[in-house]
Amino acid sequence: MPVRILLLFVFWCTPLMAQDAIPVKITADSMQYAQKKDEVVFSGNVHVLREDMELWSDTLTVLLEKQAATEKTSLDQQGALKKIIATGHVRMTAANNRSGSCGLATYDAHAETLVLEQDPILREGQNTIQGEVIKLYIKENRSEVLGGKKRVEAIFITPDRKLTMP
Repeated sequence: MPVRILLLFVFWCTPLMAQDAIPVKITADSMQYAQKKDEVVFSGNVHVLREDMELWSDTLTVLLEKQAATEKTSLDQQGALKKIIATGHVRMTAANNRSGSCGLATYDAHAETLVLEQDPILREGQNTIQGEVIKLYIKENRSEVLGGKKRVEAIFITPDRKLTMP
């Protein structure tokens, strides 16, 4: 059951980070683009809306790969997505009563990982799982919940069935 919750979370978070043709709308109080740093920073009441999920945070930083200049272009150009970092009061929701929250969420496009830190918790209905760090390995279809100062805790609501002994 814990793996099921984490896998479902991966499947509904992955589209935000994937480079699909599905529109993603981001609203915030401000946006700053720094070409030399290859980053876009959305600040203040950030809201990401996609047809299959939503994300809220205080800040959302998108780091891009730099593509070298070619003979046709004299300026460096931004390439593919490198990393997405959501900080401050991060919340996520998706279909089927799935949600999550943490203080810091980092998606690494190269490693295809999503790391949730600072009191991460994932929910599906009444089922929850939490720890110090939750790591989702998207390509490998696996996950880890790490303890540390805070122990891993999972709560699963199961059907009320009486156990019968043979």
